[in-house]
Amino acid sequence: MKIQEIRIHKGLTQKQVAEAIGCIPSVYSRYETGVREPSVEILTQIARFLGVSLDELVGYDAPTDSGLSSYELALVQAAREADDRAREDALSMLRSHRVERKKENLA
Repeated sequence: MKIQEIRIHKGLTQKQVAEAIGCIPSVYSRYETGVREPSVEILTQIARFLGVSLDELVGYDAPTDSGLSSYELALVQAAREADDRAREDALSMLRSHRVERKKENLA
């Protein structure tokens, strides 16, 4: 499972996650180390708190039928991990670039 990796990436402590899901930190620690298997209910609570899907939480990389290139998938992942302001700034920049390209093509 990727619980620890995701928690650390989000800048959270074990205690914060444990409190959010209603368990004691030592039990939560066992979930991260694999000593104890969390129930589906607990996994769902952890995923919701961390803002990720269950698939991502347990490290399942489902094959994609989206038709997106690996570069496009990387952009989507980066957008998911960014804060609201960074996403809006990136979207504005890309839209602005698109408008400039259209102007160049019309000239």
